[in-house]
Amino acid sequence: MRHFGKTFILGVIAAMVITGLAAVTYAATGTGVAWTKYMVRSPGTGKIERFWVGVPAGLDRDGQYPAVYFLPGLLDGDDTWKGALDPHLARHKVVAVCPAVGGATWFMDSPRQPWMKWGEYLRQELRAFVEARYPVSRRKGQRGIAGISAGGHAAFYQAIKHPDLYGSVTVLSGSMDLRGYAGAVGLDYWIGPRSPATLSLYADRSCLVLAARHEGPLPFALALEAGSDDGALAQMQAFRRVLDTKGLAYRWKVSTGGHDWTFWKSRAAEVLAWHAEQFDHNRREGLYTAEAEALPVALEVIEKPPEIGLSAEGLRRLRAPWTETAGPMKPVKTGGLPANGAPLSKTDKQYAEAKFGADLSAAGHEAALFVYRLTVTAASPLPKAGTVALSGEVRNGRQWGLLTVPAAHLPVPAGEPQRQVDLRARIVVELKEPDPIRGGIVVAIQPMDAAGQPAGEPSVGTVQPGTAKLELWPLAPQARSLWRLTLDGPNALPLAAVHEVRMEEE
Repeated sequence: MRHFGKTFILGVIAAMVITGLAAVTYAATGTGVAWTKYMVRSPGTGKIERFWVGVPAGLDRDGQYPAVYFLPGLLDGDDTWKGALDPHLARHKVVAVCPAVGGATWFMDSPRQPWMKWGEYLRQELRAFVEARYPVSRRKGQRGIAGISAGGHAAFYQAIKHPDLYGSVTVLSGSMDLRGYAGAVGLDYWIGPRSPATLSLYADRSCLVLAARHEGPLPFALALEAGSDDGALAQMQAFRRVLDTKGLAYRWKVSTGGHDWTFWKSRAAEVLAWHAEQFDHNRREGLYTAEAEALPVALEVIEKPPEIGLSAEGLRRLRAPWTETAGPMKPVKTGGLPANGAPLSKTDKQYAEAKFGADLSAAGHEAALFVYRLTVTAASPLPKAGTVALSGEVRNGRQWGLLTVPAAHLPVPAGEPQRQVDLRARIVVELKEPDPIRGGIVVAIQPMDAAGQPAGEPSVGTVQPGTAKLELWPLAPQARSLWRLTLDGPNALPLAAVHEVRMEEE
């Protein structure tokens, strides 16, 4: 009998590469588990998604093994569930599927944006992909789902809304009442701003409400867990009260820990073991034996995120002469420089950089172009020409980092000693079409010379579609920027001091 071990996995990946369907990452971790990371285009979500599949060594290639789908929380990385499961998965003949979070999705379809179908992606596209390529069963009794925090809500939501799919469900530290998040964490765009008109939409998608509306026994085995210092403990207890009122069966456990991966990682072994027990029980008792429909595979595997850059209009605006303007400009508030200016030095670490910040007007969920002018008033005791380096970091409205822009070198013209001079740069922020989460974000700096003409090539930073960084944008869609002036580079002026920065929106 052939086995689904390392040799077979490598052969499959080689075939994928030959046919142009290359998995992004293959990881043999030394724990007896082969992990493969995929990057795919999803018709359901309209964007690029990522997921890991973990297979214990020794599974028969043509077997029918159970699978568990592990859903992360809002701010989790791509590898959080993988890292928690890796030391334990080889003990069980179970395939683990670990999708990335996907931009505050809660793994549900949007009633407001037709292209946002993360529930369809999970229950149809991802399932079809896994069941077509891995030796897993299509029987409900051999398919489980587990999640933490918002993913815990998603696990119960998907199982109760689609009772034919999952035979066992684990909720760890679940955020179980969606009404409490109305209009927040990206849901303002997916479902709608908090208002009397939208609260019914949130209620219809809240696990607390769905449990209260449910009639009859639960169509799956349910395990609930929370930490003793868990921020979600109150919601989990409220959820339990609803289940108890309805007389619904479940397993409950509170362990020492908080709402974090230290706690969740400590629970991974037992979560896996509980699902494996349910799968064995279902086989012995002949429970949930109906097979789900075999669906066509719709996900397109890609090798890496697409390269993106400024549009033609963005590049034209970036490199337009400084004198060119379409009308009055709006000041942008900046802050961070000392009131008496910031010296710069190549030798003194204390003065190695001057930093200032600006909350930009670039915001929202739609494609858009934002253009800014930056003027830096600097002083130099020397008459020679040189440069001052400007680099930047762009964050979302919650100050979570999105991208960095490499240093651009602002020219300092020659002149009289002990002089002040205005250094200029244009900055463009482009939220790409059709919207940032599908198209990405580009930020560019174009240095301008004393005559108001572009000086050299622009410096560009991007956050590409399909990357985890980009998925922070919907949670707080506003650009906040931090800029650094340094004497880096071969032509840096030996001595300079920055007295003032001004930024205006064209």
